[in-house]
Amino acid sequence: MPVADRVTMARVAASGVSFALACVPNGDGPPVPVPERFCRAHLERVTSSATFARAEQLRRLLGWLVERALAPGARPPTEKEIAETILRRRDFDPQTDSLVRKEMSRLREKLAQYYAREGARDRVRICHSGGYLLAFEWAGLVDEATAGADLLCLLVLPFRSHPDLAAQANRLAEELTVGLGELGCAALVSPTTALSYAGRIGDVREFAAECGADHLVEGSLEWSDTQLRATLWLVDGRSGRTERPARFSAADAEALAGPAVSWLHEQIARIHVN
Repeated sequence: MPVADRVTMARVAASGVSFALACVPNGDGPPVPVPERFCRAHLERVTSSATFARAEQLRRLLGWLVERALAPGARPPTEKEIAETILRRRDFDPQTDSLVRKEMSRLREKLAQYYAREGARDRVRICHSGGYLLAFEWAGLVDEATAGADLLCLLVLPFRSHPDLAAQANRLAEELTVGLGELGCAALVSPTTALSYAGRIGDVREFAAECGADHLVEGSLEWSDTQLRATLWLVDGRSGRTERPARFSAADAEALAGPAVSWLHEQIARIHVN
């Protein structure tokens, strides 16, 4: 399902849970909620980040608020609930004590810091839905097929290259894996497992079966004039078939990764739709 140029943001309650939703085609399609598995995966990513590494109390607060938001019939927690449950203040008086408001302000600042740095390319974001109730929203344009479908499992094979380009080839495969992981559009075979296929010749269908991959990314890296040129194939793990490859040129592996990830994202979305 193609995503329209005109997209609005709306908030609704789905099954009693408050979600932030991205609307799809021309604003006429149904809103697309963030699936719960994406919400929990994003929470794990945020709380295990370097930004939150030395903020144990904020991690606990964020985890508790997310569980509250994902519970059926979710309602905004009160300051007293937060103070007693997370801050362990049984004598808390919201009329005279600003402790909860200060902690929530610190949490908002910490989340803003995370999204400005480590989480700048995250597909999902945590926002406030009203009061102290949290919600999740898509960071970009998302269509219903990609948001709701079971994720494809993808194996990014090591890139074929001249030995002089081995480091750049490994870097490109790593950047593709990281980029696809940040988009959340596919489940990925671990880089260590993928690296075990370096230099291995065989039937890609067997490779896919060995690690449970639905599709494989094959590629080559070479010099073209003064730039690196990458050629990518997305291969069906069951049939071994592939369509026309994509080619990208850039000065280095990092610059190649951006358009390559975008192309793969488009191909994965098309597979979901079909």
